[in-house]
This record gives sequence, C-alpha cells and structure tokens, in this order.
Amino acid sequence: MTYVVPNYFIDNRYENLLKIDNLLCLNYITKTKDNTVNARTTMHSMGILLEGSKVIHLSNEDININKAEIFFLTQNNYYISERALKESKYKSLLVYFDDKFIFDFINKYNIKISSKEEQSIVKASYHSDILFENSVQTFQEYLKIKFDENLLKLKIEEIFLQAIRLNENEMHCFFNSILSTSQARIKYILESNIDLIQSLDDMCKITRLSENKIRRYIKKEFGQTPKIWLDSKRLEKAVLLLNNTNKSITDISTTCGYSTVSWFISQFKKYHKQTPKEFRHKI
Repeated sequence: MTYVVPNYFIDNRYENLLKIDNLLCLNYITKTKDNTVNARTTMHSMGILLEGSKVIHLSNEDININKAEIFFLTQNNYYISERALKESKYKSLLVYFDDKFIFDFINKYNIKISSKEEQSIVKASYHSDILFENSVQTFQEYLKIKFDENLLKLKIEEIFLQAIRLNENEMHCFFNSILSTSQARIKYILESNIDLIQSLDDMCKITRLSENKIRRYIKKEFGQTPKIWLDSKRLEKAVLLLNNTNKSITDISTTCGYSTVSWFISQFKKYHKQTPKEFRHKI
C-alpha cells in the first residue's frame, strides 16, 4: 500500500493534525513495531525527528535521519520510509507546506538565493546548536498546547531561518527545486501519480484542489475534459513502457492506473487499433 501524505492524515482525521493557513502541522507518535511504508507527498514537508530513526529510500539515494536531525523534502516525491523505534517509541514533528508559503517566506525575509543548483531533500542536525535546538523545543511545546496560530507560524519560519543559518547553500538549493517547478506544479503532480488516479475525485485529492478548479485547469492547459486527459496520459505512459521496457502487460496495466488488465487492453485497442501485445511485437 502507498500512503499519500498529508492526505492520509487528513482523511483519517488525526487528532494531532493542526491547520494554520496554508500549513499543516503534526505531532506524530507511534509505539508500534519497526516498519517500512511506501509514501508519496502532495505537499512539501519538513520533518523533525525527536525519537527513533528512519531511512528515506529515494530513487537515487538513501537518506538516514537520526534523533535531533531535521529534513526538508519537496512535493511529489515517491519514497520508502523505513522507521526504527527506540525504546518502543518513534516520535517526530511534521510540517506540510505549499509553494505559497515558500514564496511568502522568501519575500518576507528578503532571502537572496545564491545558488542555481536544485536539491529535492536537505538534512541538517540541530543537536549541536543551542539556538536551533531551542527553536525546535519551543515549537514542540507550542504544538502540545495548541498555542496561538500566528506564533506557531512564526516558530516554523524561525526553524527555516535557523536551517538557512547553518546550511545556507543546501537550503537555497531546496528553494530552487520548489521555484523551478512551481509554474507546472499541478501538471507535474497529476502526471507523476497517474497510477493512483481513477477518477476526478482522485485528481482533487492528489492536487488538493476543488473539482471546478481541476476542470478549469485541464480545460485551459490541455483543451480537454479531465477524463479524456487522464485516458490520453495513461495510454501515453503505456506506449512509453511498451517501447522501452520488458515489463509484462499486467505490470504496465497496473503502473498506468488501470483497475484490470482487460480494461487496459480494451482501452489500448480502442485508441491504437491493436492490443498492447500486438503493438509491442510490431516495434
């Protein structure tokens, strides 16, 4: 099973989930056994590890996160999170944020980005820096007592500023990753999650937009209805996989988001006048 976050926490109404404007904060605690989960992000995130440890397995690297470390991860990453508990407890603070928060933050503090490189994940330690550690501890206390939302937002901004103070180049690269894809964010999210989308409702959940906004966006950008766009993108991806991989027809069907192989074959034949198997053999 793939967990889409923060959607999973919202849909399951986590009691520790707090919404502040365009931010979502979660004081996450688990006492279950060590586990490994597949996850995708529909918002950018900041994670602060308080107890235990975890490994984030990305497509091209593994990131080890230990107690008293913080990480920033860009939206729409697909990863495997492998958690290890310490003394039967895993505890972290999670903050989910969108492009607007970053734009406002950069403008508010007049941050001059000095790097042109991009980095989708950044890690830092706050244990050895008393100012950074105090910022994290205060933020944690504010979350416990549901403090004034304006102060909570300021504490989040303070943690960002502390991370920039200690890891300026890496944080600038992280900001660049967000800024470089912001204009095509909706398209990027939809295309990268084709396998999870079965309906317009799924599009809304993945992008966190209303039905009307999704319809208008797809009509404006592609001149199509959501259903026609989804069908074309699925088949476009299927053709790519048939041409360039040895994946079975069943695997391709699943990867492209079809509920059954027979439905995939039927739709493919409808558009290409031949079955996927026939198409592959003619290449």
